[in-house]
Amino acid sequence: MVDFNTPQSKVVKRLLDAYSSLDMNNAQPLLSKNYQYLPFPENTDLPKQTKEGHLQMWGGMLSSATKFEVRIEHRGTVFKLRLISITLR
Repeated sequence: MVDFNTPQSKVVKRLLDAYSSLDMNNAQPLLSKNYQYLPFPENTDLPKQTKEGHLQMWGGMLSSATKFEVRIEHRGTVFKLRLISITLR
């Protein structure tokens, strides 16, 4: 059984709630000033993103959305976040 009341789980929930609000200004204080988004898998041609680049990219995508849904899955010792849907206006 997973305890979603741990400090770490609460931080993840706050970040997902920030994205779900569709306003990336809500996510900004939750990311460190040295934040870097690393694409996965690493062998893709996608560049790493700075905090500002990541917020700008997601802000642009979410500006056309009415809903953002993510599912947290737990399998053994691995947690996985999976984007379920972005509903466009």
